[in-house]
Amino acid sequence: MVPRAHPQSSGASVPQRPYLPFGAVALCAAFGVLLVVIAYTAGRHGYSGSSRAVGVYWVGQALILVPVSIRLLTRRGSSETAVVSVIVVLAIAQYVTKVTYSPLSFTFPDELSHWRTAQDILSTGKLFTPNYAMPISPQYPGLEEVTTALVQISGLSLYVAGLVVAGIAHLLFLVALYLVFRNVGRSYRLSGIAVLIYATNPDLPYFDSLFAYQTLALAFLGVVLVASSRLTVASDKRDQAGWIVIALVGISATIATHHVTSYVLTGCLVLVAVTSLLVGDRWSALVSGALALWAIILTASWVGLVAPQTVGYLWPPLAGVAQSFRHLFTAGMTGAPATAVRTPYSHELVAAAAVLLVSCLLPFGWWQIKRHFPRDPWILALGFGSLTWYVIVAIRLFATDGSELSGRAGIFVFVPAGFVTAIGVRWLIDYVPRPRASALLGATIVGVLLMSADGMINGWPPYWERLPGPHQVGGVERSIGPEEIAVGNWLATALGPGNGIDADLGNDPMVGTYGNQIPVLGDASLYLSSAYTQAIEREALSQGVQYVLADLRLTKQLPVMGQYFATDPNTGNYTHPLPLVDMSKFNDAPGVTRIFDSGDIVIYDLYGGQ
Repeated sequence: MVPRAHPQSSGASVPQRPYLPFGAVALCAAFGVLLVVIAYTAGRHGYSGSSRAVGVYWVGQALILVPVSIRLLTRRGSSETAVVSVIVVLAIAQYVTKVTYSPLSFTFPDELSHWRTAQDILSTGKLFTPNYAMPISPQYPGLEEVTTALVQISGLSLYVAGLVVAGIAHLLFLVALYLVFRNVGRSYRLSGIAVLIYATNPDLPYFDSLFAYQTLALAFLGVVLVASSRLTVASDKRDQAGWIVIALVGISATIATHHVTSYVLTGCLVLVAVTSLLVGDRWSALVSGALALWAIILTASWVGLVAPQTVGYLWPPLAGVAQSFRHLFTAGMTGAPATAVRTPYSHELVAAAAVLLVSCLLPFGWWQIKRHFPRDPWILALGFGSLTWYVIVAIRLFATDGSELSGRAGIFVFVPAGFVTAIGVRWLIDYVPRPRASALLGATIVGVLLMSADGMINGWPPYWERLPGPHQVGGVERSIGPEEIAVGNWLATALGPGNGIDADLGNDPMVGTYGNQIPVLGDASLYLSSAYTQAIEREALSQGVQYVLADLRLTKQLPVMGQYFATDPNTGNYTHPLPLVDMSKFNDAPGVTRIFDSGDIVIYDLYGGQ
């Protein structure tokens, strides 16, 4: 019987040379980024649907992920410096590939919304100015405050400053996550594997690299967790005081930056306090409980005094989840409603395999926690937190918009799930009898790459916008280009802010951000008829519509997401583009004036002739 070392002991560095030296990993990642950029360039030149261009994209992603996975999972030649360096390479490569998708301007709706808030701060010198695209954004101005300060200090453009802030936040979060795992697990190898598994979650490479408030808030959350974990073991009074200050400031910054992240941070601190009480660790319970109390007081004060719209903003998706589960328990298992865009079966198969893999590995981690850490409050908290993995799987399967909601929650749930899974993975590859070790290591690498593939395939950009390219009707980033930005700038200059404008799904983000207008999301009736009747006119008046944006490309293309409008009664049922008369009927409507025409986009004033 081969004796087994303690699964979480840091151990000495293995003297053998690694299978892949750090230089080779970094070089492969750099070449992988280059291939991704080449694929993006091909997409912009009309080859977005080319299988060769898509193939180059996936080869580039493989060159980033495969060497990183091999370096972090293999024990040979492992050292803490190498582990941290590889994590930094992964974070930078992920971020650069995200930036090069749209290298000249923000095009994703969330980024555009925060750009609008930051632009208003620069132009007015005031916080809390109205944001018609995302009204909640100005009430959590942490991201915009940091970015506009950088603009004013450095002279950088708002776009470049936003990229710098988001990039630093993305890197800081992954490094902070490593430090949390290192402090808790006391093993750089375990921590590297945990970060690698965490990095397979679909939101990290793109959504949590956006110029968006959650990106910066996650960095603050990571810093607070590092400070809290260090504070519970610090013995020197000066160290304790320093970590307390960092934790308090970090909590305050998180609350002022993003609502959901601040709630998750508060829940983490409460959970650690509870597990500390369960194991009799009074100091850890006191520290975590005091920080949690500080977070609760500040959060309640912020929502009550600064951001009262938060409840109304967050309630609809939460109510939708509750309604789905209530229906499940009262009417049986019917599954989540079908979406307008049908995901390819191959993508669903990869997602199911990745979910099944994590679901099966978590019990191995729990078993190791029970054997070796029955009285460690932080590891127990991570163990209990990992149970939420099964909750988001249930939401993904049964709730309305379950895929989106579980995906957004995954950025938090993957923290405990990734760590506990890493405990099980490390035990499997390091402490099983040697004859089976190589086979298990190979299987583990394949499994992690499968999870990474799931994150890339089923994350963002989606398969129908995998590469940038020509304008797509009813899309996301490929629906915002130079023409749309020029139209938005004209709206802001010619009309002034705050007018109600009806537009299609692809143009709504432009209207609310570059245009600084109020996008009316609930009135598709203006477009889905061949005549502008009095009933439609009354409907437009009741919705507060002053202007109509008619994009003639809707008469030439089917919507890529199955719907032309944010609220579309024909979602998923279109078999041909809209008739031209539906868009052009305003030309002859009495009292309606055409005030702008770019060739593709025409804007009408419904009351200009009255």
